Amino acid sequence: MKKMFDEDDEEFQEFDKAKIIVSVIPVILIVLILAIMLLINNRNKEDKNTDDVQQSIMDYADENAENENDRVQADSDAVKDSLQEIQKEEMPTPSATPEATPSPTPYKEIMQQAKVDLSKIKFDKDAQLKEMMAYWADSNQKALDDLVNLDRFKAMSWKLKGTDDCYYYGNLNASGQADGTGIAVYADNQYYYGEWKNGVRNGNGTWVHYHFHNGEKTNDAYTYHQYTGSWVNDLPEGEGSEHYDFNSDNLKEDVRYSSNRIGSYHAGLVDGEFYITTIEKGKEDMLEWEAKAQQGSWTYPVDTKDKKGNRPVFRDYNDPNNYFWMLPKDNVNIGVPCLISKNKN
Repeated sequence: MKKMFDEDDEEFQEFDKAKIIVSVIPVILIVLILAIMLLINNRNKEDKNTDDVQQSIMDYADENAENENDRVQADSDAVKDSLQEIQKEEMPTPSATPEATPSPTPYKEIMQQAKVDLSKIKFDKDAQLKEMMAYWADSNQKALDDLVNLDRFKAMSWKLKGTDDCYYYGNLNASGQADGTGIAVYADNQYYYGEWKNGVRNGNGTWVHYHFHNGEKTNDAYTYHQYTGSWVNDLPEGEGSEHYDFNSDNLKEDVRYSSNRIGSYHAGLVDGEFYITTIEKGKEDMLEWEAKAQQGSWTYPVDTKDKKGNRPVFRDYNDPNNYFWMLPKDNVNIGVPCLISKNKN
């Protein structure tokens, strides 16, 4: 009997073990499943957080890029504005001389018949020119001015009216042509004293155009115009200077008049570098300018023009941003005005 009971106990114990195992396994499985689900849930959260972080970084980068573009554009606009302001400051503006004439053109012929009939005045050209030559050799300008105002000197010049001939007194060559030192008178109160060669002005000499009037004409701004310098073939050639004297009562308002031009000439025209002075009515200060010319035209120091089409031709000697302006149509054939010469074009 005992053996039978022992066998039963063993079977019961085996049954209890199986029962326990069956009960525990589901619990373990449930725990594993929960653990796996928790792990998956955490992984999803991390991925979501990563995506959020990446999106935030991208949004931040985009925002900064937009801000940087805005800043660059603003800087670019600021630079453009600054350049425009600089250009405005550097752009020369016309001086207050709307009627400025840098190359004065005195009346081509100023002598007029009036109360005194110059055609009936007697004169001795050789004696008068000899008399004048002595004063010129002594640089006696006062005596020269007095002589040219005498009727007999006016009549001598009047006799040549309408021609390019002259009366000459001085040295001659073997052919009887003016050669060496001599003096001559032309029409319109023009005189020359200096060197000659083969009948024409050649070398160094001074030419003067007196602007006095035998008639009632009173609007001429000039009293006389003078060129002193080098001559070739009867025309200014090489280094020389021009000087103008004025009747201040006849100067126009707001007009600059050239009073001196010192520079280089070719065939009677300005050609090379120049130093120029100008005056204005009612102003004591004389302005100084520098300029360059080529074949009778002033070159433009800057490529610009004003609303009227004027372009800068002279640069202020003391202020490089200030210019003297003129119309291009007037910037041609600039030379010694009124000069009478057989070789003048």
